[in-house]
Amino acid sequence: MVRATVPDLIASCWTAGGDADAWGGKTAPPVDLRTRIEAASRTGWRGFGLLHADLMQARDTIGYPALRQILDDNGMIHVELEYLLDWWETGALRASSDQVRADLFAAVEPLRPRHIKIGPGVLNAPIETDVLKENWAGLCEEAAAYDIRVAIESAPYSYLPNVESIVDLVCDVGHPSGGLLIDIWHVFRTGLDYEAMAEIVPHDRLFAVEVNDAKATVSGSLLEDTINNRELCGQGDADVPAFIRAIDKIGFDGPWGVEIISTAHRARPIGEALEAAYQTTKACFELAKALSH
Repeated sequence: MVRATVPDLIASCWTAGGDADAWGGKTAPPVDLRTRIEAASRTGWRGFGLLHADLMQARDTIGYPALRQILDDNGMIHVELEYLLDWWETGALRASSDQVRADLFAAVEPLRPRHIKIGPGVLNAPIETDVLKENWAGLCEEAAAYDIRVAIESAPYSYLPNVESIVDLVCDVGHPSGGLLIDIWHVFRTGLDYEAMAEIVPHDRLFAVEVNDAKATVSGSLLEDTINNRELCGQGDADVPAFIRAIDKIGFDGPWGVEIISTAHRARPIGEALEAAYQTTKACFELAKALSH
C-alpha cells in the first residue's frame, strides 16, 4: 500500500545546484550553500544533498559546525553526501578516490548524514568481480568505523549496469553498512520492469531511492542523456507513480531523493528550480496513492 502522505524529500546536490558543473562535479555550484539551503526550506524540502566540492568549500570557509547549523535552522533533517568513484581502482585514480573518501568520512561526525552515495564508474576496462567485492567490503568496513552507511547505485554505462548487478554485489558481500541506492532513471534505461525490480531488491538492503523522469528515446550517449536530459517527475515516459508503487512494495520507509540533472533545470533560478522539482514529485506521489485504490 502506498503511504498516506508524501514522504520527506531530499533535494539532491544537482537538484539544488543551480548551474553546476554536472560533468566533472569537481567544483562547487555557483550559488552559495546558505542561499540554496534556505530556498530548499521555503519550497518544502526536508533533506539536502552535498557534493564533495560543497563540503570542501564549506570546510575551508564557514566550517562544518556552521553548515550543520544552517541545515538545522532550515529544517533539513536528512543530509546525504556524494560522490565516491574509483573505489576499486589502483594507482593515481585510487589515490584521488581515497582523498575524496577521506574527506567524505571526515564530514560524517559534524554533519550527521544518513548515507554516502557511491558510484559504479563509467565503463572502460572490465573489472574482476572478486576485485569489486574485495574493495566494496573494505569500503563498507571503513564506513562502519565512522558509523555511516554507504549506498551504491547502478548505471547502464558502468561496471554495474543494472539493479541485478548491485544486488549481487551487496548481498554477496553482506556487510551491514553497505546497501543499495535505486534511481528510477537507471532502472528505466535498462528496461527492467518495476514489479520485477521489487521482487529482487531486499528490503533490508535498500538504503536510498531517487526519482526523476526520462524521455523514452535517449538523446546522445547514455552518459550525456543522464547529465543533460533528465526530466521533472511526471514530465517524461518513465511512469514515476508506477515506480513509487513498486518501491513501496519493497517496504522502503525513508526519505526519497529527487535528482534532476539537465540543461533545462540548470538554467532555472534556484528557487524556481526547487519549487518545480518539489511540486512535480509531490504530484507523482499523490497520483501513486490515487492509483493504488
